[in-house]
Amino acid sequence: MDGFFANMSGFAGQAVDFCASAVTADDSVGGVAASAGVAGVVAVDVVAGEDGPREAKKAGSGNRCGHDPSSPRFFDPPEKHKDRPLILRKLAEKIRAYFDDPRLTIPSLDLANGKDRQQRSERREACLAVLGCMIHFLDLVTLRVGIPAQGGFGGLTVPYLAELSGLGVRRTERAIGDLVKAGLVTVCPLCQRKDDLTYKGYAAIRTVSAAVFALFGLGRWLPHERDKAAARLKKKRRKQEAAELAKVRLALGSLANKTGQPGMPGLPDHGGASAPNPPKADGPKGALEYLAAIKSMLNGKDPPL
Repeated sequence: MDGFFANMSGFAGQAVDFCASAVTADDSVGGVAASAGVAGVVAVDVVAGEDGPREAKKAGSGNRCGHDPSSPRFFDPPEKHKDRPLILRKLAEKIRAYFDDPRLTIPSLDLANGKDRQQRSERREACLAVLGCMIHFLDLVTLRVGIPAQGGFGGLTVPYLAELSGLGVRRTERAIGDLVKAGLVTVCPLCQRKDDLTYKGYAAIRTVSAAVFALFGLGRWLPHERDKAAARLKKKRRKQEAAELAKVRLALGSLANKTGQPGMPGLPDHGGASAPNPPKADGPKGALEYLAAIKSMLNGKDPPL
């Protein structure tokens, strides 16, 4: 019996040693503790992040945003988008060098946190994702970030930038702040006053500095590409104006046939009726507004102001 109990005590000692080596330290993040794992098995947690609960890469890995330093996630243009100008695609590729060597590539961005230590890899990943997204939506003529819209240029909101970049909203805001501190991007907020106490906010105007192109050896190429982009824009506007003018002429011909009135002087005759010159005091009007004024005159009404 003494030998039996001796063997049992030895077995208990081995079990204690095994449990001590198998149990990992608890890791609490957002009130959720890491589960203990057996040696050789990676413990996986469900953690609360800025975009809701998600599965962490590894318990105790040091970050909770799904970042992997060996495989950073850069901006990936949507498949349905057309290819951007070559200079923008080149710039989007060259900025990725910042992830591996931040101090040598863009020193001002590496020091944007106000400290001498190197910027954390997950922060570098976020800055490059947002900057790559801005470059993709960059207008070469004005160097503004956004989407051309009828009658103007529409900026991108922070939630939309976050969605396109594959980041959370708070992480995107911090990345934009770093880009502004580094002098790579400028931000001009927009709002409209509705009354004495209420304002309506719009997407801010963000501009990428021309120095970013020079930083990666594209500075001498940029003016040439901006001139080409301006020529393309001018050609596109001429086509739009010609299309609107054609609509006006067709509409005038239709109205002349219905009313029996002869063609009116003003527009050159290209096989259809012409219209009077628009009033110069009110400034130039669009073709559709001009057409509305002509219709009113033909119906015996005062033209709209």
